[in-house]
Amino acid sequence: MSPLLVSIVTPAFNQGEFLEATMLSVLTQDYPALEYIVINDGSTDQSLAVAQSVAARFPGRVRVIDQPNAGQAATLNRGWQESRGDILAYLSSDDCLVPDAVSRMVQALEAQPQAAVAYCDFWLIDAEGRRLRESYTEAFDHDRLRASLVCQPGPGAFFRRRVFERQGGWRPELRQVPDFEFWLRASREGGFVRVPQLLAEYRIHEGSASFRAMPPERAEEIVKVVQAYWSDQPGTALARRALARAHAIAAKNHGQSGRPGEALRAFFRALRLQPSMAGELGIWRQLLVGMLRRRWYQWRAALGGS
Repeated sequence: MSPLLVSIVTPAFNQGEFLEATMLSVLTQDYPALEYIVINDGSTDQSLAVAQSVAARFPGRVRVIDQPNAGQAATLNRGWQESRGDILAYLSSDDCLVPDAVSRMVQALEAQPQAAVAYCDFWLIDAEGRRLRESYTEAFDHDRLRASLVCQPGPGAFFRRRVFERQGGWRPELRQVPDFEFWLRASREGGFVRVPQLLAEYRIHEGSASFRAMPPERAEEIVKVVQAYWSDQPGTALARRALARAHAIAAKNHGQSGRPGEALRAFFRALRLQPSMAGELGIWRQLLVGMLRRRWYQWRAALGGS
């Protein structure tokens, strides 16, 4: 019996310094049926040249596409649409897979035919690729995903093609949480299976999206996503909990982006929806980290420039 074809898509936008490591981590996998598509999304750095150089070292193993900038969601959707795999995945252009990641993730999905998604634990690495610490994901719990807004899948997640065909890909209008919104819809196609192994590497660096300031509408994007998801049952206890969590995340986002007033307003909206959150230390810690993180980076940048 032939192995299932796996298609991995990497969208690349101005990540030339990390792209070679990302591509090599896929092209050196031990899985025999692997389709790899790298799409340069209008980069202005050396990303396209890096992708073409690596592809030349692996003839016929990777397809490189160059396109005008369309955004991450549209780029991923194009790659998945043009792919042929039974199992799909994406790998950000600054992240990596460990050598046997694909084989292990396929085994997990084959062992549980009803599962729609498989995800793994992962390493946090720095800009130079040094491993900083392990990140262990939670076992899948549908209510933790849709009501507590805990996104269990991280880097190294794989999903069945039916998820893309029935639910569609990432929403191009989303900029902050398109992955989380996609996993919400993917959960309608079956359960998720956690593979308790460190099979991917998530790179932390100052250019990471999670460290950038964001405009107000992006800070509030999670609120709109949650409202849309629960629009058919907005008054339920789970829906209220989800919306409260969304406002708390928006508060952190505003604080991280240097808007303490908006952060506090969003935080109190969360407490009005779910007053019991006031007793959760994690919620206060999240707000505090959001408030202080931006100031810390600004302080460090000022020291570096002095």
